[in-house]
Amino acid sequence: MNLKIILITVLACVTTQKKVQAQKHQTIDDIRKTIQITVKDSLIKLSKNAYAIIANDGGMAGNILVYECKTGFIIIDDQWDELNSKITNLLKTISSKPVIYILNSHFHFDHTDGNKALGKTGIKIIAHDNLRKRLLSDQSVAPPTDMIQKKYPFYALPYITFSDSLTLHEEGEDIKIFHVNNAHTDTDSFIEFENDNVYHTGDVFVRYGFPFIDDNNGGNIFGIIKSVNQLIARTNDSTIIIPGHGPISHKKDLIVYRNNLQLIVDRIKDGILNNLTIEQIEQKNPTKGINWWNGYFVTSRIYKMVKDNL
Repeated sequence: MNLKIILITVLACVTTQKKVQAQKHQTIDDIRKTIQITVKDSLIKLSKNAYAIIANDGGMAGNILVYECKTGFIIIDDQWDELNSKITNLLKTISSKPVIYILNSHFHFDHTDGNKALGKTGIKIIAHDNLRKRLLSDQSVAPPTDMIQKKYPFYALPYITFSDSLTLHEEGEDIKIFHVNNAHTDTDSFIEFENDNVYHTGDVFVRYGFPFIDDNNGGNIFGIIKSVNQLIARTNDSTIIIPGHGPISHKKDLIVYRNNLQLIVDRIKDGILNNLTIEQIEQKNPTKGINWWNGYFVTSRIYKMVKDNL
């Protein structure tokens, strides 16, 4: 065979292989295989009765908020099925009480997969109406994640749902869970422990950088900004905020996060109003000067949200 033909054939094979590798996305089951090694949870006491389980893992599992009441634990989110024993062991360092309620902040697997382990034991799960609907069938999570989240078994579904808000009245504490519209997804809720002045935000507020916005499932940057503005108005400088991912936070962190998102929106809006193309806006770099990770930022997707809003 001619050497030139051989070289062309080899290059074609290499190019094809690279394309196949580029098209192959990590699946939920791929993550599941190593999740017990990846996640190194830390238990942090926040107040007399409230604790946080912070996932030090680079974003593979969501943070958990724990509240100890007289009869047991109320937890917000539950990470992964495979991590149930780790979470249980951390709770045992507080007391031998059982988990009595699980509140889901939103439907994504890294916050709700643990429903499968805990739901089997009969623990009641509470969440927004939309969250239960999402878990009833397979869901396609938006790019760049591009994962299929399989439907959940009945025992892993919320037993109690609400449309707007719900309050749990414990002795000495009112726990309020309220829906925020079309933010990270269309299933999001903030959870407030009123007397302890503690919030869990799910992935509407995160500390890894530009947030992942699941527009396949109702997410929108304007919903995130609106929701964070509402939370800023409800909190004070003493409020403890548990983000979906990242370290324990406070009101000042919410404000920085909101300001960064608003700056990005304003820059893209300005480009649209000046008749710039997506490519021209991208060249100007809408995230310029913002010191955070932008792995989830895609100019064309945010451009569409801004243009639709206009």
